[in-house]
Amino acid sequence: MDLLKYYTPEKMNIIFTRLSTFIEKNFKSFICKDSILTIKLSLQEVFIDKGKIELFYREGIDFYHRRVLFVESVSFFDFLRKNFISHLPNNIDLREAKRVERLFDDIIEEFSRGYLESYIREVISRVDFFLQHIKIKDYNEILSRGLNNHFEFFRKFLKNLLGESEFQNIKHTECDFGKWLHNNGKLVIDDDSMYQQIKQFHKNFHDLIDICFDYKQHNLYKEIFFILKDMESTSLWLANKVVYVNAKIISMEFSKDFLTGLLNRRALNQILNKHLEISEFTGQPVSLIITDIDFFKKINDTYGHLAGDAALKHFASILKENLRKSDYIFRIGGEEFLILLPNTSLEEARKVSENLRQKVESSPLHYENKTIRITASFGVSELRNQKHIDEIMKDADEKLYKAKRDGRNRVVV
Repeated sequence: MDLLKYYTPEKMNIIFTRLSTFIEKNFKSFICKDSILTIKLSLQEVFIDKGKIELFYREGIDFYHRRVLFVESVSFFDFLRKNFISHLPNNIDLREAKRVERLFDDIIEEFSRGYLESYIREVISRVDFFLQHIKIKDYNEILSRGLNNHFEFFRKFLKNLLGESEFQNIKHTECDFGKWLHNNGKLVIDDDSMYQQIKQFHKNFHDLIDICFDYKQHNLYKEIFFILKDMESTSLWLANKVVYVNAKIISMEFSKDFLTGLLNRRALNQILNKHLEISEFTGQPVSLIITDIDFFKKINDTYGHLAGDAALKHFASILKENLRKSDYIFRIGGEEFLILLPNTSLEEARKVSENLRQKVESSPLHYENKTIRITASFGVSELRNQKHIDEIMKDADEKLYKAKRDGRNRVVV
C-alpha cells in the first residue's frame, strides 16, 4: 500500500505549510511544531505500511495531554484528508482517491481511540475524587446513598469501555440510582419539577450508554467521545442538583433569621464548603457577594429602629425577588448580607450585583407615609479551591469596604 509514491517531498511541504497557516488562523488550541512534524513522519510511514496506523493512537494520547481540543483535532485531520486527496495526480484512478479517504477515516478513528482513552481515564479520576473526597458525612444520608450509586455505576461503565471490567446496562428504573429515585428519592426531593427533571436526565444517561455500546461495536471512537461528554455533563448536572437539595435540607435543619426569613450564619460554613468541594470536582465556578445597606445607622437614627427593621426586610425581599432559586442569601450581620451564586463566574456575579444595586436604588422603602431612599454597596469574589473560605470572605469583605470608601452605591470586583 505505497501511497507515498504520489506525494513528493515538495507536495508534503506545501500541504503542511498550509496546515500550519490553517491552525494559526482557526485554532484556539496550541499545537507545537514538533507535534506537526511527528504527524507528518507518522503519515509517511502509514502511507507505506498501514500496519503502523497505531502510531496515531499514540498521537491521540499526546494531543489529549497537550490539551488540544478534540473538535480541533478532528478538524486538523479533515484538513489533511482534503489536501492529500486534492494533491493526487490529475490522471489518478478514482479508486486511489477512495483509498486515501478510507485511510484517513481509519487514522481519525485510531487517533480518536487514543484521545478517548485518555479522556476516560481522567473522567474516572474525577469520579474517584468525588467518591473519595466529597465528605459524604456532610450529606443527608438518603441523598448520599443515591448519589454514590449513580457514580459507582458510571465508573463501572467507564472501566468497561477501557476493557478493565465487566458491565451490563440495565433499564434506568432498575439500576440502584433508579430504584433509589423511585423510593427514597421522593422523600427528600420535594420539588416535583426538579424531581421530574432528574428522572428524565437519568433516563437520558442510560440511553446514552446504549448508544455508546453500539458505537464501540463499530469502533466509532470519535462518536463515543461526544456521547461521553454528554454523559459527564449529565452526571455533573445530577451532582449539582443533589448538592442543591442537600443544602436546602441543611437550611431547613438550621434556624433562619427571624426578621428577614433568610439563612443565618449557622448554615453558612457548611453550605459554602460543600459548594467549594463540588466546584473543585465539576470545574464549575462559584461566586460570592457581600453587601450591606448604605448609611443604615442614619435610617435608624432618623426614622427609628422599626423603620430600620422595615428597611432590612425590604432589602431582603429585593434580593430574593432578583436571584435564582438555586442561589443562597444569608444575613450575616446587622445590615450585612452574603449571597452565594453556584455555577457563576466572577464576571457573571458582577452583573448580578450591578442588577441588584440598580433594583435597590430604584425601589425606595415606603414607611408610615414616608419615602426612604435606600442604596447598597457590593463586594464580589470567586470561590477558588486553593483558598480557605475565610480568605474568600475576607476578600469580598475588603471589596465591600472599598466600595464604601469610594462613595458607596457601587460594585467592586
